[in-house]
Amino acid sequence: MVDNRYATALVIGSVLSLLATVYLSVAMGTQHWYQYHSQPASNDANNGSDLQTLRLEFETAEGDERTYSIALFRLNGTLGLWWRCILVPQDTLWFKEPDPIMVTKCQAFTLPQQWESKYKSPGNVNTGEDLLRTCMS
Repeated sequence: MVDNRYATALVIGSVLSLLATVYLSVAMGTQHWYQYHSQPASNDANNGSDLQTLRLEFETAEGDERTYSIALFRLNGTLGLWWRCILVPQDTLWFKEPDPIMVTKCQAFTLPQQWESKYKSPGNVNTGEDLLRTCMS
């Protein structure tokens, strides 16, 4: 025969487990798990080509951690468990638009990228492995 307090503990544990499962399921698929905030990327003559280069490097699937970290910071990016996204103008024109329409471009992490080692200084293997970032991502 089951005592009431064990049944109550079982019900509470089941509800908490269900809530945690739903939360983790939603968190795994979201594109905006962690968000960088920086000044809006300008497209003037001094850095327009630099930002375009960052955008193209970001969109290649073989970019290393340092490359996409710089792009995430400079282009108001978001980093999720399975995604990395940047905010870019919809149309890249040769002149500076007064109020450009910004869209989000996302790249999914590949499975090997999910399991590669993360370093204390992104992309610098001499700084040693950051175990917290390696295990948590």
